[in-house]
Amino acid sequence: MEDSCVIRNLSHFTTIGPEEARILHELELEPIKYKKDDKIWREGHQPDNIYTLHSGWAYTYQVMSNGKIRVLDIFLPGDIMGIRDATLPHHATSCAMLSSGDVCPLPAWRLTEIFHEYPNLAMSIHASSARQQAIITDRLFNVLSNDAKCRVAHFILEIYYRLKRVNTDLQEGFTLPLLQKHISLVLGLTHVHISRVLKEMEENNILKKARNQIEIMDIKKLYNMSNFDPERYTDAINSHLTHYISKTDHRDTL
Repeated sequence: MEDSCVIRNLSHFTTIGPEEARILHELELEPIKYKKDDKIWREGHQPDNIYTLHSGWAYTYQVMSNGKIRVLDIFLPGDIMGIRDATLPHHATSCAMLSSGDVCPLPAWRLTEIFHEYPNLAMSIHASSARQQAIITDRLFNVLSNDAKCRVAHFILEIYYRLKRVNTDLQEGFTLPLLQKHISLVLGLTHVHISRVLKEMEENNILKKARNQIEIMDIKKLYNMSNFDPERYTDAINSHLTHYISKTDHRDTL
């Protein structure tokens, strides 16, 4: 079977066997095409599905009482979306596309089947959700603890590191379909401040942003100014859990 970004993502956590790969491929048989800014779900609605992002970028956000928007998740190809809301009576966020792309829905009730029949796959899905939460937590620390330059550098490395997980051939230039307004909402800075920091980084030959493209010109300098710790993004699984999986899931692996 043809590989997929979802399988590449989840296989970082546990080994995906043939039957589990079949289930994941089934999720991608009938993708729905979305355009930029299309809504995938809305805050307050009942969660009917979880979703795999086959292509394109998406994000979750909340609209606060004063009308301002707070951006939470940035989803990249291969990510599972909506898993944290699946057991809630209502979505805690809204989700929209940052670019055009293909999204594959999975009825939320099928999670019970996956958790019962495929503990190895269930662990990978849970691990993916936990990593998404860890990214949000790390980004919050970044916003609360660092100056503007550090925040921007940290965010660029976060995206670069996550993209490289599912595309090992990724070079130090990549697509970033976020407007400066999105980056400012993620990092708690003004558009003007973001523009000033990016211009200074370009003048210092650290990175260059042109439209929706980022080129990292000096990744060592970017790391040095970012306080970015790759270990916070580890794919390692608690050894007690992997030991349990090895005893309960005897399916052949790929």
